[in-house]
Amino acid sequence: MSCARAKFHFAHPRSGFTLFELIVTISIIAIIAVMAAPSFASMYSKQKLESSAREIAIKISEARAQAVTLRSTTGMCLSSLSEASCITALGITDPNKNKVFVAHLEKGVTVDSRSETHLIFRNNGSIAAASNFILLRNGLSYCIAVGLTGDTRIREGACT
Repeated sequence: MSCARAKFHFAHPRSGFTLFELIVTISIIAIIAVMAAPSFASMYSKQKLESSAREIAIKISEARAQAVTLRSTTGMCLSSLSEASCITALGITDPNKNKVFVAHLEKGVTVDSRSETHLIFRNNGSIAAASNFILLRNGLSYCIAVGLTGDTRIREGACT
C-alpha cells in the first residue's frame, strides 16, 4: 500500500499545456515562418536560374562538340524561340536535327531583351563574336558569357 501511495503522491494532477501556452508557441512558430519565407523564395528563384544557366552551358558544349565532330555549322537556341525561328536564326538549311540544340528554361525564367537568343558554331567549333545570355527571375539575373572559342562562364548578376 505504501508503493501505491508513493506513485499517487508523485503523479501531477495537472499535466499538459494550457491553451495560452499553445497559442504563444504557435504564434512564435508563425512569426519565424513569416520571417523565413522571403529567403526561401529568393533561394528557389536562384535555384531555377542556376538550373537554366547550366542547361544553356550544356547545350552550348553539345553544339560546339557536334560542330567539331561533323565539321559543319551547328547552333544552339533558347526555348523562347520556336523551332522554325531557331532554324531560320541559325541559317541551317540541312534538315539534320543533330545540328540544332535547344536549351529549355525553367518555368518563370525569362530572357532579358538585351540577351542573345541563339548561337552559331562554325565547323571548327568557334563563334563569330563573343555572346551573352542574360536570364531573369524575380529580380535576380544570371549571365552566361560565351567566348570566341566556345568557353562558357556563368555568373550571378549583370554581364560586364
